[in-house]
Amino acid sequence: MRKQTLFLVSLCLLLIDSSVGLGDDQTLSRAEFDQLHQELNLKNQAWASLPWKVTLTEARESAVKNGKPIFLVVNTGNCLGFV
Repeated sequence: MRKQTLFLVSLCLLLIDSSVGLGDDQTLSRAEFDQLHQELNLKNQAWASLPWKVTLTEARESAVKNGKPIFLVVNTGNCLGFV
């Protein structure tokens, strides 16, 4: 899980750098890095606290029991877009 988090943070920083630029020296200050790291940390995201279900059957049973809708995430290819 730690490797995935580091990969996502690195990817986001790369995308930010290529889209807006970081000035002439192309570096982040420690404060800027810490702020971005906190914002991009998956554990700080609201959806990370949701009780995920692995199967559709589990999700349907839980939805009926709690009277809540199902949010379904479907991945039809590689997460990086290489299909």
